[in-house]
Amino acid sequence: MTVRGENLPGDVKAAAALPEAPAAQPAAPARRRARVHTRAALLDAAEAIFAERGAPTATIDEICSRAGFTRGAFYSNFRTVTDVFFALYERKTAELLSGASQFEGRVAPGDKPADTLDGFVSELLAVIPADTQWYALRALFGLRAAADPEVAAVLRAHGEDFQRGITPVLARIAEALDSTLEPDIDEAARVVIAAHVGSVLQGPFVDDPESLRHTAVLAALRGVLRPN
Repeated sequence: MTVRGENLPGDVKAAAALPEAPAAQPAAPARRRARVHTRAALLDAAEAIFAERGAPTATIDEICSRAGFTRGAFYSNFRTVTDVFFALYERKTAELLSGASQFEGRVAPGDKPADTLDGFVSELLAVIPADTQWYALRALFGLRAAADPEVAAVLRAHGEDFQRGITPVLARIAEALDSTLEPDIDEAARVVIAAHVGSVLQGPFVDDPESLRHTAVLAALRGVLRPN
């Protein structure tokens, strides 16, 4: 038998009139956010240890202790410390690509005096960080590549990712200056990246690291640009 609302006691009737409680939200997004946070904290801890030691070496326990997590949290995100380094490499590559992607917004066609090669270099270096410690760690880890095919493959893949990210920037510069990149845009990107990395690593040995970085990248671009 159906009980009509008007025959219910007042407090029951009021409760019956309340809207239904919203359904509980899925826990999956919260778990994903927690995992992203844990992974980032582990990466930050490993990067700090690497920087302190000047070498990409650390134990799993050291990373967990610095991050404030258990070994279980580590193994839910990584297999080995090498995997942590690869993840750091991926994060650093993403930061560099993010910087390169800002180049278009900083330099518009027809800008003056930015539409000179020197001006383009200044704008480009303003959005690409010069992280001396990271490049030094990268170089040390790269020494393993000759004896470890997995390391070589990962480093090469990330290097190619950054190369692909920088080629649109070089194409934009060449177009604005009515020039052609030689021998081709991919090789030009490798030359410019090598000049940038080398100048950053050389920075601690000179009085003006930023001037060296600018001069090196400018010289590299002059070497690969040919006026049409």
